Amino acid sequence: MAGLLLSRAETRRKEIAVRVALGAGRMRVARQLLTESLLLSFAGAAVGIFIAFWGANALASFVVANRPSAPYLNATPDITVLLFTIGVAAITGILFGLVPALSGTRANLAPVLKENSTSVTSVIARGRRRIGPGGALVVVQVALSMVVLAGAGLVVRSLANLKGVNPGFDINNVLQFGIDPALTGSNKEADVRTLYGELQRRLAYLPGVVGVSYSSDVMLDGGLWTSDVKIEGRADKSTVEVQMLAVGADFFTTMRIPVIAGRVLNPADMVSSHEVAVVNRIFVKKLMENREARGLHFGGDGSADPQYEIVGIVDDTKYDDLRKDPEPTAFLPLKKGGVHFSVRTVLNPVALVPAVRRALNDLDSNLPIFDVRTQNERIEKMLFAERLIAYLASLFGLVALILACMGLYGLLSYEVARRTKEIGIRTALGAQKKDMLRLVVGQGLALVAIGIGFGVVGAFGVTRFLKSLLYGVEPTDAYTFLMVCSLLLLVGGVACLIPARHATRVAPMIALRYE
Repeated sequence: MAGLLLSRAETRRKEIAVRVALGAGRMRVARQLLTESLLLSFAGAAVGIFIAFWGANALASFVVANRPSAPYLNATPDITVLLFTIGVAAITGILFGLVPALSGTRANLAPVLKENSTSVTSVIARGRRRIGPGGALVVVQVALSMVVLAGAGLVVRSLANLKGVNPGFDINNVLQFGIDPALTGSNKEADVRTLYGELQRRLAYLPGVVGVSYSSDVMLDGGLWTSDVKIEGRADKSTVEVQMLAVGADFFTTMRIPVIAGRVLNPADMVSSHEVAVVNRIFVKKLMENREARGLHFGGDGSADPQYEIVGIVDDTKYDDLRKDPEPTAFLPLKKGGVHFSVRTVLNPVALVPAVRRALNDLDSNLPIFDVRTQNERIEKMLFAERLIAYLASLFGLVALILACMGLYGLLSYEVARRTKEIGIRTALGAQKKDMLRLVVGQGLALVAIGIGFGVVGAFGVTRFLKSLLYGVEPTDAYTFLMVCSLLLLVGGVACLIPARHATRVAPMIALRYE
């Protein structure tokens, strides 16, 4: 804001000089300039209040829609916060309005009104300064933008890495919903098996359905069932913790989990008294020392606990968290209790929801359906914190980048206006348009480069605090920093173009007319 007001004050130097020459006191002129800056601040704050109110409601809606358990959030305006923002707006207007106000009222009236050669000499001398207060402000803005953008880039890359993780099964085009016969008082094992089998058959006949199965829980939804078991033939006789998931027939086909050895669970296993199970690859590698697993048993420590015979081995899958490595998992036949059905389709699975509801209603009109979501939606909810931080960091990074570009634009516009006579004389002495472009753009990019240098150092110290939020990327990732640096240079170069084009349009007669 200081840079923009300084540039604006430079273009009004003659106006201010005339006012002072006609008798206006310097304090009166300063009050006028401060009033203008305050009006700008309050106007921006007023617009900002509306944007903040909209943003707070949008943020609350995002949280409520994506949290597994929706909290209550009050997004109504708070008088304390509003008074604070009004105070910040007033202080901003006063502080950043003082610079152009003092600069404008302290100008030497005679050179400004005459616009003679002495002003050209002084401007050229001042133009040789390396970095003035305005340039230092731009450097700080670019450095802070570098820090914020680096953090945003790391979080966004981490989110992309999480979304690109292979969970071990196909997550696309899968509609899932929950039912629990116990809610209607039907909890007999035989009735439950009949209900699930008949619903599975009806859903399989729906147009566009290529696979149907069910399980006691949904993978990658935050739920986890673990149990301590003993494994036959293991040297260590103590119990080990194993992840458990009860599934129905065709579960591995529906979820497209590759089978490595043996067989998977079939409809006969759902009614058989002989308990069988399928385990994953890491189960065999970690708990059975890569011995032949098929035919061995595992189960609880008590004599009354069922002992499951391993009949097949499948590939590893993520169970409850995308960040965790696959753990030993056993898949058991589901014979009772509530379930979540998984319906794989060839088209958009959401379009199948009405048909699924009708099929369930025809089978049992009293049985409620709940938790209707696609597998992709469940993963999106699981990544809620990462998505929220990535969106907010990107927004703040974009705002910081815009502010840095505005500061750079304001500074260069001020410099071009201040050095108009110098630019005119350079042009009269043979300087080409490309030389003027190089002069202005080079000055701007030099400030951006210095800001980037300080920003990289600051980002190295700050981004390490993001380590717990990152996945698959280091806090000092070179690729992310390189992309952010390139973005800052590119956008900074664009911000330099408008003042640079103004410099190329300065006619030599502007300088020579009064010399």
